[in-house]
Amino acid sequence: MIGLLPALDIILTGKQLRAKKAKKLGIVDACVPKSILLKVAEQFIEKGKRSKKKASAKEVIMSGTGLGRKLIFDQAGKKTAKKTRGNYPATEAILDVIRSGLEKGMQEGLAYEAERFAELVMTDESKALRSIFFATTEMKKENGAGAEPNKVSHVSVLGGGLMGAGIAHVSVAKAKVPVKIKDVSNDGALNALQYNYKLFEKQRKRRILSKAQVQSQMLQLSAGTDFSQFKSTDLVIEAVFEDLPLKQKMVEDVENNAKEATIFATNTSSLPIGQIASQAKRAEQVIGLHYFSPVEKMPLAEVIPHEGTSEQTIATVVDFARQQGKTPIVVKDKAGFYVNRILAPYMNESAHLLLSGEPIESIDNALLDFGFPVGPITLLDEVGVDIGSKIMPILVEELGERFKGPDVFDILLKDGRKGRKSGKGFYTYKGKKKSVDSSVYKTLNLSPEERLSKSDIAMRCVLPMLNEAVRCLDEGIIRSPRDGDIGAIFGIGFPPFLGGPFRYMDKVGLAELIETMNTFSEKYGERFAPCDGLLTRAELDQTFYS
Repeated sequence: MIGLLPALDIILTGKQLRAKKAKKLGIVDACVPKSILLKVAEQFIEKGKRSKKKASAKEVIMSGTGLGRKLIFDQAGKKTAKKTRGNYPATEAILDVIRSGLEKGMQEGLAYEAERFAELVMTDESKALRSIFFATTEMKKENGAGAEPNKVSHVSVLGGGLMGAGIAHVSVAKAKVPVKIKDVSNDGALNALQYNYKLFEKQRKRRILSKAQVQSQMLQLSAGTDFSQFKSTDLVIEAVFEDLPLKQKMVEDVENNAKEATIFATNTSSLPIGQIASQAKRAEQVIGLHYFSPVEKMPLAEVIPHEGTSEQTIATVVDFARQQGKTPIVVKDKAGFYVNRILAPYMNESAHLLLSGEPIESIDNALLDFGFPVGPITLLDEVGVDIGSKIMPILVEELGERFKGPDVFDILLKDGRKGRKSGKGFYTYKGKKKSVDSSVYKTLNLSPEERLSKSDIAMRCVLPMLNEAVRCLDEGIIRSPRDGDIGAIFGIGFPPFLGGPFRYMDKVGLAELIETMNTFSEKYGERFAPCDGLLTRAELDQTFYS
């Protein structure tokens, strides 16, 4: 319908199109108000044959000859392989089928498509991806508690930093509720408003929103340094620094300035919720609501009730997180919760690899090939070295010495390396371009040299994560392997085509996994030894999914 070049772009990426874009491309004939939709449809039927979109000169030249088509398919293949790194077999099949259809005609092309589809639908990748779809569909029917949620009509956000501004954005843009942002300074409040305006303005430039819609959205946001409007708020979401006394003070301030029914949700990434609620007058209305950065893009939210949180509070917060466009999972109140707890050993191992002399790009590329969207060193730069330095000691204190990683944070911070936010970390950043900052090797007193295979590097990072995921399941941190898989995929980008850590362990086989862990334990240290939960399941010949 629209020619080879634009068609491949849509088919290979699975892009969703807005109506105006679809009309411009020639996929739809018209965009009209719903009130006259049927009438216009009838007019098109009366006209008979639809008009074919006129191909551009570039399209005619490129796809009208055998050489042009070959060039298009070669370029599409290279671009796709760079993105998928060979992990998604459907993309190669798509190119193969379309090429075949162009050469042999529509009927043979359709027959070949059916044949390739039948092959693909039986693959492990298809099974894993379908499991994610069915899991998220199932989760939409759950609210994590045995109560009906209360309606949230107004939200207040404490903290105008990146997290607070992002939380405000999804509350206005997705949940469609007015938001008050409170910061300690006018500059912080103003920055939060500017952050939101830039996001809305970006949508206006892409013609997703009109100028009037941007103004309407911004009118739903207010910001300041006082507690005005808190008497009308149903939910306060706190996004201040990871400091226990500060967060306890926030609970006290909200209880003194908001109505009695107001829920207090803390966006802590590691501090136990029970400690934050320990001095609260209405502890049953205190809960954790952990978002991931950047909030407007990351799809997961962890909902963390402490022992005294009411069922009503849990249900209300789960429901509201879903309205914000998030996939919420309810997790137990213990340091690190689920996502950061399984991420910590993964990040620690990448630091061990770096300090053993493996080059930064080798570590990142090995995990990209495994299927993660970004490598662990890049991720540390994105999250911020300073954030990592605050979280790790909390995990060590609460969960034990196995969370103690190499002591690199202080060295990096003394050298001004906070990551992307400071312009340098392990990489240097210029606009959208980044490159390894080779001076970091001197800072850490290292001489980089490739020693290990990509497979060994990837497994060294992934195995401790799998071990910790099993511990989380056995301790009740997550309610099911399904929640653990969704949390890992949506929270830290665990490869979707593997279905999540638990489906991946089932696929590999627990006996084989334990054998690999024991081998790595002998070579690299006790931290790779399989946990009791894995050993017990293997002895009983059990799997995580029956």
